[in-house]
Amino acid sequence: MKLQYLGHSAFRIVSEKGISIVIDPFLDRNPLATLKSDQLSAEYIVLTHAHGDHVGDTLSLAKKGNTTIIGVGELMSMFAEKGYKTHSLQIGGAFRFDFGRLKLVPALHGSLTHDGRYAGLAAGVVLSIDGKNIYHCGDTGIFGDMKLIGEMQPIDLLLIPIGGNYTMDADDALWAVKLVQPKLAIPMHYNTFPLIKADPHEFVGRLSKQGFNGKVMEIGEELSF
Repeated sequence: MKLQYLGHSAFRIVSEKGISIVIDPFLDRNPLATLKSDQLSAEYIVLTHAHGDHVGDTLSLAKKGNTTIIGVGELMSMFAEKGYKTHSLQIGGAFRFDFGRLKLVPALHGSLTHDGRYAGLAAGVVLSIDGKNIYHCGDTGIFGDMKLIGEMQPIDLLLIPIGGNYTMDADDALWAVKLVQPKLAIPMHYNTFPLIKADPHEFVGRLSKQGFNGKVMEIGEELSF
């Protein structure tokens, strides 16, 4: 399995079978992104919620009939109206796809489309692919049941926001890592805008002092697991 950081909260996962999954593809309007939507392809797109910096370039990236968009039912209905292939889940729901198992978990955040439509609950995502469990927190503040999520499925990779203002900041993210107990924590959702400025290297250094493994992924960087 390969994991590529696309910037902000966007990641691409490629399974051992070559199946490509993109999470929250905010690319074309992200000034820090090194890859744009016309340079990527995806069999699946996973959306944590409806805000523009997460839905991003889903319409550009998704190929009608070939790409499945996954997320909460209210948001998926909007893409289905446009003729896109979707798979609706709700918080706590899981489904086994050809790449592996995907489960939606809670996230403490809002979810409204750019034109003011209610888009259901915001979510985090736990993906089980090629024997690894990846927890993408989505946009969220810290909450106690993050501990339960880590206990139910031991987390290999935790993709966690640190930018503050709209999500947890680095201080709260340190506590969240203690709750989840992942093998590796990767910071996200920072420095894209002035309001979410944070130092990911400082965060990873603080993690190390507390006995946890962290890694700052450069935008465009790819890791193999």
